[in-house]
Amino acid sequence: MVTYVTDTSKWEKRQNDYRLGLILIMPPPEVSRLINPLRSKYDPKAFYSCPTHISISDPLRREMTQELDDEITGILSTIASFTLHYDKPKVSRHHAGVAYPITPQKPIDELKRRLHQAAIFEGKVYGRRDIPAHMTIAEFVTIEESWQIREEIQDIAPSGSFLCNQLEFIVPDINMQFQRVKTYALGAG
Repeated sequence: MVTYVTDTSKWEKRQNDYRLGLILIMPPPEVSRLINPLRSKYDPKAFYSCPTHISISDPLRREMTQELDDEITGILSTIASFTLHYDKPKVSRHHAGVAYPITPQKPIDELKRRLHQAAIFEGKVYGRRDIPAHMTIAEFVTIEESWQIREEIQDIAPSGSFLCNQLEFIVPDINMQFQRVKTYALGAG
């Protein structure tokens, strides 16, 4: 069903967690066109790996099979679409990075809870699962660089909303560039 990279010797150690892929929200093109240039400019390494997204799932624990895919499809078919909002990017005095907070958090928390009931996620809970929803502009930067970036973009960064009606299953290639494998519809389709 999915071709996975077997030789990860050129990957950073932390990247191996993602070898089997993950499931996330990819904003629609009209939003990505606005955010991707910021991500590309301020964190080209992260952008190279994956364009603008909102992380939803832990990294998969097992290779995707038709049975596991059917289970995920079934779970997601019971979750209604919802609207997400993004406003001005934020930074922290304690952690490096610049990101758009995403609201509301409640439907994303419920989506995560339901999705992680699938057998493909059985095992230890991934340490980043409870991080609030966000769209990252820059993550591989220092705290100081984060504040500089926010200062540069605070008056020009777009804001808006979009309908979340699908999730994407993505898997990295040998160059650690994530590729879309499948789109899952929320709700009955």
